[in-house]
Amino acid sequence: MSHTPEQQWSALSALYEEADALPPHALPAWLARLETQRHPLLPQLKRMLEARAHLETDDFLGTLPRLSARDAPGGSDWAPGRRVGPYRLVRPLGEGGMAEVWLADRDDGVFKRQVAIKLPYPRPGRETFAVRFDRERNILASLRHPHIAALYDAGVTAEGQAWLALEYVEGQPISAFCDERRLPVRDRVVLFRQVLLAVQHAHANLVIHRDLKPVNILVTPQGEARLLDFGIAKLLEAEGDSIAETELTRQAGRSMTPRYASPEQLTGQPLTIACDVYQLGVVFYELICGEQPYELKVASPAQLEHAILETDPRAPSRRNLTPISAESRGTTVKALRRTLSPELDAIALRCLTKKPSGRYSSVDALLADVDRWLAGEAVLARSPGAWWRFAKFAARHRVGVGLGLAAVLSLVAATTVAIVLGLQAREESARAVSARDFMLNLFKHADQEKSRGADITARELLQRGRADVMKRLAGQPRLQAELLGGIASVQLDMGEYVHADSTFAEVVRIYSDLGLNREAALATVAHANNAMRAGNLARAESLLRQATELAGRRDNDHELNARRAEVDGWIAYLQNDAQRARTLFAESRRHAIAAFGPHHVRTLEAVRGLIHAERKLHNHDGALALMSELESMARRTPDIAPKDIVALGLDRADLLYESGRYAQAVQYLAVAIPDCTRAVGPNDELCLRMLVPRARAMLRLGQAQQVRSDTAQLEALANDTSSPTLQIDALLTLLRLESMLGASQRHLVLLERVRAFGLSGAEVAVNPALKSLALLSLAEAKLMTGDPVDARRWIEKVLATPSNNSAPAPILSAVAKSLLGVSFLLSDDGGQALQWLREGHDELMRVRGADHPMTQLFSLNLALALHGAGQTGQAREIVQRAEPILLSSLGSSAPTFIRVQRLKARLLQAHPKTAGADAPASANPGTGTRAPIGLDFFS
Repeated sequence: MSHTPEQQWSALSALYEEADALPPHALPAWLARLETQRHPLLPQLKRMLEARAHLETDDFLGTLPRLSARDAPGGSDWAPGRRVGPYRLVRPLGEGGMAEVWLADRDDGVFKRQVAIKLPYPRPGRETFAVRFDRERNILASLRHPHIAALYDAGVTAEGQAWLALEYVEGQPISAFCDERRLPVRDRVVLFRQVLLAVQHAHANLVIHRDLKPVNILVTPQGEARLLDFGIAKLLEAEGDSIAETELTRQAGRSMTPRYASPEQLTGQPLTIACDVYQLGVVFYELICGEQPYELKVASPAQLEHAILETDPRAPSRRNLTPISAESRGTTVKALRRTLSPELDAIALRCLTKKPSGRYSSVDALLADVDRWLAGEAVLARSPGAWWRFAKFAARHRVGVGLGLAAVLSLVAATTVAIVLGLQAREESARAVSARDFMLNLFKHADQEKSRGADITARELLQRGRADVMKRLAGQPRLQAELLGGIASVQLDMGEYVHADSTFAEVVRIYSDLGLNREAALATVAHANNAMRAGNLARAESLLRQATELAGRRDNDHELNARRAEVDGWIAYLQNDAQRARTLFAESRRHAIAAFGPHHVRTLEAVRGLIHAERKLHNHDGALALMSELESMARRTPDIAPKDIVALGLDRADLLYESGRYAQAVQYLAVAIPDCTRAVGPNDELCLRMLVPRARAMLRLGQAQQVRSDTAQLEALANDTSSPTLQIDALLTLLRLESMLGASQRHLVLLERVRAFGLSGAEVAVNPALKSLALLSLAEAKLMTGDPVDARRWIEKVLATPSNNSAPAPILSAVAKSLLGVSFLLSDDGGQALQWLREGHDELMRVRGADHPMTQLFSLNLALALHGAGQTGQAREIVQRAEPILLSSLGSSAPTFIRVQRLKARLLQAHPKTAGADAPASANPGTGTRAPIGLDFFS
């Protein structure tokens, strides 16, 4: 028997309740049996029974002392109107075993906000509670999700009282919310999905909740779920997935709510994410049928514990459903049973399996099954038969199945024709059977490897598949080519360009040997696409020429021409020939519409290429118009994955930022990121990638403090080596953020990381322009922290012609010269500052255009230099030209635009007697002339 206090108390409580239920004449014999068994808890049980007898005979109520509020469990000295940090308590919201919660208003004048203040009880043993409280604060600080109640603030009062300020959620427990609104089962499942996303986020951050129940899941009047109370949550071990026993656990036992506790919580076993999956299953069970999973004859803790540990719950549809339960779900009992059976039954029971290994392996897997049910597809929690799968298919495709049945009837009248067609189709059938056997063998091998404890990667699976195709299907070359083409496409999508190259080459060879020139040409175009993706443009062009030779003149082969023009367009794009790229993408689009129609993935790809060409030509208005057209087309394209539609949001965000629409980019991403989170989950790379353009745009606006909340996720991206370009974007964004916030230890670390990357050699194989950009970011950071001399060193390194005689990209050159001018401006060298700032400004005009916000933002540095040289009239003209453009780009409330207005006011106030003319330049034009505008320059 375990000796933890909680387990002993749980077992003792069960014994007492069993004794309490016995009639008086049966109790002695029952106690005698325990005596014979030498039950270790018998002495404590006897004392409890003696106390019960004592209470039944004594007048104990008349002798009890009066409790004060301080002595009462949960009592405290807190009262409405008292202050906790910057908050004033309004009224109590509730209390639990560890703390009380108050509604409070922030009233320090900074801003207004209602919060829920959590205060631990001032009682003996509070040291343990303090540890739990600190842990809850640390856990909440690591979790930022729209469906998790946020931690706003934390602190300690002057008296030493710790407190947490949490998001105040004005809502109802999820079960009460659903019942009150009589939500149908489907709507309940959709709402439950929000809870899954929240728990998924917690698990991704190595946190398990351990107390998931309806009262900890509130739903706002707008239908938004919020997960609360991480007071007993626990961090997973860094190298495992279970919770180790700690001193805290030994002192305070394992806190839980018995009705929602998992079997391993009751038995004191190590806890994993399977604990949360079980509790989610209990909540889900209640939501869909209105009943608790376990049917108890006696509603006692002992019976409940026995049921959780020993009894398998019935399926929700097999419960004794009441008309009240059905009515609260807007249906009848009979219809409710049909809705629950068999898929929702299967999902609930899979969660409630006794052994953790039998449950869903993760919340991701549970979420996937929920999504399958919502989409009308078969869930994986059951093993459906063929007839059941057909019924599911028929439910999703009623018209198609109806037409199919009509076709069957018509075939009865055309038996002879069917026989002839059947003879012709034998080869196709044989190929289909062989393809099926190949796939089954491939996955069977993967299962065998896994059963032996080996992890087989996708790369290894594809390589084995390729070898199996070549060996097992040697006598079926057409099928060989088809399967190899599929494997090559997957290898390409995974970035396995070297393996894909050899696989595509094999496909082309097989088709050529068979004399299937069109198929060989299509495969060669795909081969060229792989070479282009790998960065070998010369090889890609050579392969496209081979494809043309193989196909010959095929003006009416729209599919081939669409693919060929698309790949050729990307080659031209990468060669910086944007005009030719635009022509080729337009040609690809025309052929794709003819071959596939306007709502097809291939057509969308051609339009996407057109957008990139227009961006390179700086036709941002045209690119945005095409983007709106692409988004509309994508929503009507049946074969496009939902994730691909969401991915278009990232393209739009990048386009808005590149065109200088910084405020619009921030506003757009404020909606796009939550949409992405709901569609694919908060930790999907796509949603995380959106954080980078949002942070960059907000920094342009001057909103550094607002970006700080994304620091942890940006750092994760900056440490992710799987996407070097994204990694560098995130790293440079973090450096800019920390530079704007001021020098710190984190800032020094980032400076060193960026310096190391910028100076790296061939061992870091990325676009050299990224390394130049890193050095310019390093220089900008040095300028922001007041070191113009060191900044100059890095700028001059970028401007120096490399050994391969390839000058830096025009935009990098323009920015470098502008920053070099700023470095001289900050060093009070007005002459050099003017020279380099003018050069940088002229280059930006050529590269970005005169009206681009970036051009105008950098031009303000030239205005500062002109003002310092006494040429205030020219400086005013620059600022007056920039002001309306930057107002549209930044918005009137952006800190950067406010700095622009301060500069304008300073220039208007300068030299009041000669407002229309420039004053003569001073001997030291840079000294004491810079406007007090926060940062000393604009970038």
